[in-house]
Amino acid sequence: MAVIEGGVSSAVMGVGAQAASGGHVILKPTAEGALGHYRFSGVTGTLAAALAANAQLFYIRWTDATRLCVVSYVKVEFQCLTLFTAATLTDFGFDLIKATAVSAGGGGTDLFSVSGPSKMRASHSTSLLASTGLARIATTAALTALTTLDAYPIAQGLGDSQRVNVAAGTEEQRVNDPGFEFAPDMSRGEHPLVLSQNEGLVVRNRTVWPAAGTGILKVTIGWGEVTAF
Repeated sequence: MAVIEGGVSSAVMGVGAQAASGGHVILKPTAEGALGHYRFSGVTGTLAAALAANAQLFYIRWTDATRLCVVSYVKVEFQCLTLFTAATLTDFGFDLIKATAVSAGGGGTDLFSVSGPSKMRASHSTSLLASTGLARIATTAALTALTTLDAYPIAQGLGDSQRVNVAAGTEEQRVNDPGFEFAPDMSRGEHPLVLSQNEGLVVRNRTVWPAAGTGILKVTIGWGEVTAF
């Protein structure tokens, strides 16, 4: 058995095979040093009908050469504004994908060109995404695509397909919750998404939209900027 002694007292905590007394700890975010932790939530414009498959609707690109972006939370939600064409939608969902070797990007709204994202503490520095990175969200159409994406998503959402309404003899016109949430739990050994220079993350839709139907996408993201992880 080992013991841990407090840095400012002589109190000790047993570690290992010891009778049933839990250790008291206070969990805190990853140490940010002179940098910080940040959060953003925003919505696209009204995304037009016939949106192409794999249309990139939100992304960030990390460009700093020596610091890291640790993404701990991403949530995507969708709201249908104009009903989709009946009986044509079979896979209405969105993907979260890591991008590597990123050297391009554009279109939509440049999120942090005027003001950085919200700091989680007033003493945190302005986000490096505001000064040297890239963060964009779509208006009515897809963004200029980031290239070199990983082969597989790290999170996906899948809504219900439109189903026959037997009583009315028609199709239901409901798109059901095709969003997703990425929230790795480090206390269980799960790893957050860590971005180094010219890496990024992309939110995109999976399949082409029908000729009728529009909606908006809400993206919420939380991250820390650190010198080491």
